[in-house]
Order: sequence, then structure tokens, then C-alpha cells
Amino acid sequence: KELIKVLCLTVAIATIGCTEETKEDPRYDSGISRELAEWRKATISNLSYKLHFDLPAERSEAVDGSVAICFTMAEAEEVIIDFREPASSITSIEVNGIVHDYRAENEHIIIPRTATVAGENCISIAFRAGDQSLNRNDDFLYTLLVPDRARTLFPVFDQPDLKATFELSLSLPEEWVAVSNSGVRSSTKADGRQHIEFHPTEPLSTYLFSFVAGALNVATYHETDPERIAQIDEIFRQVVASLEWLEEYTGVAYPFAKYDLVMLPGFQYGGMEHTGATLYNAGQMFLGDNPTLDEELRRTQLIAHETAHMWFGDYVTM
Repeated sequence: KELIKVLCLTVAIATIGCTEETKEDPRYDSGISRELAEWRKATISNLSYKLHFDLPAERSEAVDGSVAICFTMAEAEEVIIDFREPASSITSIEVNGIVHDYRAENEHIIIPRTATVAGENCISIAFRAGDQSLNRNDDFLYTLLVPDRARTLFPVFDQPDLKATFELSLSLPEEWVAVSNSGVRSSTKADGRQHIEFHPTEPLSTYLFSFVAGALNVATYHETDPERIAQIDEIFRQVVASLEWLEEYTGVAYPFAKYDLVMLPGFQYGGMEHTGATLYNAGQMFLGDNPTLDEELRRTQLIAHETAHMWFGDYVTM
């Protein structure tokens, strides 16, 4: 072992290089290395995101967005933010109200240490949103950011142990409606557009942030098909039964402000446990005229599964 140490030292002095000593910092690699995740978790606290998206009516038009990322650090540090879109998608960046130079490389936005301060910092970024995770249809769209796709949509620290509050606002066509993790705080309409602001969320992992917007049919149950309306009461009964069972089992009251169900045609999975706005595959929730017992049991299992995630995965995260 001593011989190996001496040889490495000798090679390093000779500038030929020793792999162990001159290995590049993996924090700057594409993706999110363990080293980057652990370093950020150790240096960043009190994290929040204030997000805005401008949603056009036409799916062919671009979605512009902005995010204010605020957090606390014990001392001035370099900041590495995740963003998988090209550098040309970034419109502007301000750090604590001042325009600063930055680097955009390997799916990261790198803010130099000289731009930050000990204590609270806020980084404001205007950008063109990535389309990979917006799931745009002709008259609606929805986000699906699991497992680490939040960085395909907006600049973010995309690791599940850096939980944060999210405060969302949307500009969208006047006739559209929108649902997100938290309830609506205000809604105004003018010149054919609507501006919706949502309340801040509870602390969430990035993959749980979500919103759905579009020409959704707002009836009693967001549904007009009589056969489907007839099934709504049973779906609600099963959700309530799952919530009550889990509260009793865990001894922990439902930990989020609301539990909305959003049924989407063609959704990629059976469901996704976004807090306050759980997305479900409409075909697995609304059954045919004469469903089999297996179909009914699969729906019950799906509801129980997604509801259990509110505690296991959402409230208590890996």
C-alpha cells in the first residue's frame, strides 16, 4: 500500500497524473451524481420555488416560464442548478437582484460563489420551458415529472431529499381551468386570458410538483357522461375509505391540504401520487357497463395504492 501511495505521488509530481488524485469533480457531470446531491443537501436549506408559466391555447406555441429559487446557505457557495434544456432556453438570470455571469453546461446552470452570500439567496431565472414533460394535447396539458424530470421543465435542484414549497401561478386561455398541488388563491380574467395563483404547497419533492390545465369539463364531478357520473360516488367512497384506513393505521392525519382526483384519457400509468392533485388513468377508473370483478378490484387496488403514497413516498420520502 505504501508503495502504491509513493508511486501515485511520484507520477503526480511528474505531471503524468494519477487517476485517484486528478479525477474530475463528478458534481459537474451530466445528470445528478451522488456527490452533487449530498453536497447540495449539506449546504442548502429553507428552499422554495416561485414558478410562473404562460400557457398558450395552441400546442404548437412555446411555453415561457420563470422561477425564483430561494434558499439559505451558511456561507457563500457556488450553486449548481439542474436544467436539461439547451443554454439558449435561458432568457435571463439574476442572483439576489443583480444580473450575473453563469455557466450552462452538462445539464446544469452554474452560479459562481462570488454571486452568492451567506444567509438567504434568491436566484431568478426566465426561460423557455421544455416540452418533454408537459404532455400537451390539443385542448389540455399535464405535467408528469417522476422520477427526475422536473429539470426538463424548469431550473431546479432535482433530488427528492431537497423538499421545498412551490408557489405556482399560471397565465392561460380564459376558458381553461387549472388544478395543482394546492388550492387556488386568486383568479382574474382580462383580454381573453386568465391569471391563476395557487397557495404555497407543503414541502414536496420535485417529482411531486404538478399542474393540469385545459378545457376540462367543469360539472358537478368534472364529468358529463351519465355512465361515468354514476361511478363517481363509488370512486369517492373508495378514496374516503382508503384515507380513513391509512389515518387509523399510521396515526397520522392526512398530511396535505386537499385530495383532488384528475381523470386523464391516455395517462401513461394507472395513477400518479401528486399531492393534492392525484392523476388517474380515466380508462382504469371509469369502467364499462358490466365490469368484471377483476376490473373492479384493480380499480380499488389503484385507489388504495395512490392514496397510500400520500404517507409513504410523499409525506415520508426516501
